[in-house]
Order: sequence, then structure tokens, then C-alpha cells
Amino acid sequence: MIYCIAMALTIFIFLFALGDFSLKNITGRGISGDIDIYIEEVSDIIIYSPLNTTYDFEIGGPYTLDLNVSALFEASEWKYSLYSIFNDQYVYSNVSFTPNDSINAEREGNILTISAKRPDESWDFKSVVFTINIPNSAPVLGYIDEQIFVCEGEKLTNPFNASDADGDDLTSDISPRNPFYTSYLGRKSQTVHLFSIISGILRKSHIGTKTHTISVRDNYNSTCCVDTKETNITVIEINNPPVMQEIGAQTVWTRGENSTFYHQAIVSDTEDGSSSDGEMTFNLSFSGSNLFNISNTGIMNYTPKLADVGVHNISVCVTDNPLESVHPNISLCSPRKASSESDCDNFSITVTTENRPPQILNYTPYEDNFTIKGTSIAGFTIEVYDPDGTIPDVDWYIDDELKKHTESNLSDEFNYLFGCNAWGLHNITTIVTDGLLNVTRTWNITVQLVVCPPVEKKPSGGGGGVGGYCTEKWACDDWQVCQNLKKSFNIGLVSQKDYFYFNEICLQKTFDESTCGFQIRNCYDLNECNNSVFREEKPSEMQACHFVESPGCSDGVKNCHSGGCELMIDCGGPCPPCPTCSDDIQNQGEEGIDCGGPCPFPCEKEIPLGKNWLFLLLILLLILIIIFIIYRIRKILRDMNKGKP
Repeated sequence: MIYCIAMALTIFIFLFALGDFSLKNITGRGISGDIDIYIEEVSDIIIYSPLNTTYDFEIGGPYTLDLNVSALFEASEWKYSLYSIFNDQYVYSNVSFTPNDSINAEREGNILTISAKRPDESWDFKSVVFTINIPNSAPVLGYIDEQIFVCEGEKLTNPFNASDADGDDLTSDISPRNPFYTSYLGRKSQTVHLFSIISGILRKSHIGTKTHTISVRDNYNSTCCVDTKETNITVIEINNPPVMQEIGAQTVWTRGENSTFYHQAIVSDTEDGSSSDGEMTFNLSFSGSNLFNISNTGIMNYTPKLADVGVHNISVCVTDNPLESVHPNISLCSPRKASSESDCDNFSITVTTENRPPQILNYTPYEDNFTIKGTSIAGFTIEVYDPDGTIPDVDWYIDDELKKHTESNLSDEFNYLFGCNAWGLHNITTIVTDGLLNVTRTWNITVQLVVCPPVEKKPSGGGGGVGGYCTEKWACDDWQVCQNLKKSFNIGLVSQKDYFYFNEICLQKTFDESTCGFQIRNCYDLNECNNSVFREEKPSEMQACHFVESPGCSDGVKNCHSGGCELMIDCGGPCPPCPTCSDDIQNQGEEGIDCGGPCPFPCEKEIPLGKNWLFLLLILLLILIIIFIIYRIRKILRDMNKGKP
């Protein structure tokens, strides 16, 4: 016991010799507690201001402090550097100054280092750590159009910004979600963040106008602080053109089998359905005389005569109907209009008495078997001929999957990149056909593995492909209603693995069995990459939550119900709007309407009543003086007129 006390006293004396310290308690036998020691560096520089303490300021800054220092020697030059702990960077570096000056500090932690040059030209240094404390302020949304228009078949990208005087990280959202979401693009400055309203390709089901609430919050706590704005997003309907399936080269005999050409044009149209519905208009044109007609459902039925022997080039076109209701801003969707759209296909019919197969005259590569790296392009060419005069079709297959179809061309080329991480034996086949007879050519390729390089991670606001690859852009719907974990596990809705995982999270959040829940949501890739291996990790579609038996707007829990999720506790989403600094209401501890308190806007200072009366009195006195002067001038003029003859 005596030994421990002696050791403690020795440490105490040693630390006292080094510098200032504060002792809360000492831990030892019979003595327990915490020890908090601050050791001041040895220096001949004395810093009077700022001190190692916390300074309170109002929102917005600047945060100006006196810079009072002195030295125990005659310093020929003074410099200071200020490091912001919050921003993790130097704000000022080696700035010359004179003592009893001032300095603008940064919010939260600051490290100020003072340098003084000694008479021997060496430098002495001393640092102080202090904190600038300001009340948390609400973020403020920048300008957002009250009306946003986007065309069907396009993606929406509508940028906006939000600022936060505290420099906090901000989170944006839109309600309701789907098909529109918000994406974070990054910081423009320390206090300004960039966002965007985004969507995937907009479909026919999205047409119309809907009011959406854009929000931004600083995640300070569950009740503060947020800003919201409403905007109407309109998806303008366009008339999508019909799409006709290619017919390809056809051959018919003048007698026997295959002596009749019967074909229905396969057409699909977003607005008018399919060709079999009879809602579209078809027409045919021939290189020579007309051989047959086409019905309003796209059916062609032709039996040739001996006089028809030869090759006939034909064009079949389909035209859909214009839109019945046209949006006044349809011009924004140019060149797509509301008027009728068409699609055509050119094909040939060879009428013959003796059909002969097409031929492959030339091709590359000449080798039937070869090896190539996965990152190298495999290139193929082919020249074809048909003795009956038909221009045959050329189809290219990879492992029995059609990759390219070519019509009306006696030569063709095909290039393919297997890509990194692809390997093994593959075959590429080209089939040349006149509609009845075919000729085939196959190459066997051994693809050597090339490992894909690591994907460079970019801010979530990015999109599209990187280096030729498609990179996912994930967006998620609102979380669904929170379900009780225990009950869901008992009826088999939750696996044992998920049950133990979410139960552990609930224990960490101090949720008991009656309040431990889980909820799910759906996440989508707006870029529709369809990658078998994701290049960007998919967000979680399941999480633990605070279960409430009957969730609503007065349960004191930030939860999801009634088809949406609350923005803050019991407000926003399906609940009444959350208080903000732009709602024209004095709430959330504001000193005035949308000013003071958590709002970054200071309230206008009211002129004291006494000063108002003094001002009015001065105005009244000035008016009386003017009236008196006018009266005196008029009196003088009257007296002068009386003296005239």
C-alpha cells in the first residue's frame, strides 16, 4: 500500500514538473477513478487568447477571436497556422501577424500553432487546441422548379443543391418514391451539397402529373433539422413508333411443296397493341408489278405463277394512330410527336422452278480453330452468293445464341469481345439462308482468361458505364411497414439466420421482444445493366426496425405506414409536414417566423419603441418647419404685392 502511494506521488511530481495538469482521480489499491491529464508543451511563447477552451458563437460566423501572444524573448517575426479538426485540413499556414491581432477560426475543433523567430534566427513554437461551439442550424434547399417536365421513354436528371451553415453531411429524399428518386452528387463547397432528382426510363404507366416533396436533412437527431419543397413532376406522353419484326429473304416454288408464301407481319406498338388487333395500317410496295396485297392485320398470302419467276424486292410498312390527347408541352419531346409513326421492312421473294442453296465465297479467319484473349476482339468477315439471284440473309450465332441478323447484303462482318473474366471453348457460327436452303460456317475459339481490374468506385451520383462496362445505379423504394420479428419467425416469414441477426441488432438498440421488428423494401438498377456480378453493391433490402402495433403520426416513433415513410418523428411522408425554416410558421424554437433558433437566417432587429417615437417626433417637427417656411414665404409675397401700384 505504501509502495503504491509512493509511486503515485512520484508520477504526480514528475507531471507537475513537465507542465499544467488536472487530476480527477487516481487508480490504485484502495483508490479508484479516472485520470485526466493535460501536459502543456515547454515553450517561451505565451498564448493569452485563444485559450484551451470552448467559445460560443451564433450561427453563420465569422468566428473571430483575439490573437494575443507574447514571448520571453524579443521576437523578430511572428507566424501562425490554423488546422481545422472538423474539416481535416489547414485553413491558414504560416501567416505573418503582429501580436494583439485577431483570427477567424473554424467551427468545432481548431489547432492553432504560433511561431516566433528568436534572435539567433531559430524558431520557437507553441500550440493551443480550442473549440468553436455554434447551435446546430437547419439545412436550406436551393431553387427547385415548381413544374418539372420529362418525356416518356427518357430518364429524368434534375439537379438541385442544398446548403448547411454548419457544413454537416446532408441526406436528400423524395416522397413519394418510384419512379423518381434523389441522388447525391457531392460537395460544391464546405457548406453546399449537390443532388439530383433521377429516374430510370419512364414508361407508359408513369404518364401524368404528381406532386412530390423534396427534402434534405442533416441527421442531427430524429426531430431536427430538415427543409422541404414541393414540385409537380409531369411525364409527357409520346406516341411510340411501332416495331416490326424483320421478315428476311423468302423463296417459293411455282409448284409442289413451298409453293405458297403465307406470312403475318409481326408488329408491336405501345399504344395500339399488336398487328393481330387490326388497329394499325399496312401497305406494300414492289420493285416491279404488284404481286399481292396485305390485310389490316398484316397477313400476306401469295401463290406465284410461272410468269412470276425471278427475284422481287418488297417493302412492307406499318403506320400507327396519333395520340388522342396531346400534352401542351409535347414540343419538349421533339423529334417525338403526337402524330402517327411508321416502321418499314425490306425483304425479297424469289420465285423459282429449281431452288439452289446459297454459297459462301470467302471468309476470314481461315482457321477453323484458334485461341484469343478475352480482352481481344474476335473479327469475322464473309462474302456470299446465291445462284438464283436471291440476296440471302446472314445470321451470326455465339454458342447457339443469335447475336446479329443482316439482310440485303452480299458481304458482312461480325466483331465480338468476350471480355475479362471470360474463358473456355466457344463456337461462332454463321448461317446463310435464302429462306428455304441454308449454308453454315463454324469457328471453334478457345478464350484465354484475363482477370478484370478492380472497379474504380465513384460517387453515387455517377451513372452509365465505366470503361465500356455498365455500372449499376441503385435506387430503392420506401421501407414497408415494420413487422414484429418474433411473430414473423414463428410463422416462417423469417429464416433462422435472419432472426438471430436482426435480434442481435435489436438488443444493441435496446428493443425488447415486443418492439423488435424488421422491414423490407425493393431496390432497382436504374441503368438496367443486368450484370450477373454487380459492379456496385446492391443496397440492403432488409433491416431491423422499431415495431409498433398500430403505427401512425402520433406514436413518437419514426416509422413507415400508410404507403410511405415519415421524414422525421411523426411528420413528413404520410404525416403532416415537418417544421422547417421555410414554412412561414414560427415553430421548432424559432425566434421569429423562419428566423433565429435552428434557422440560419437571423431575425431583423426590432427598433425599440422609444426610438420609434423619437423618429416620428422628428418627422413631425420637420413637417411643421416646412409648413412654417411656406407660410412665411407666402406672407412675404402678399405684402410685396400690396405695395405695388
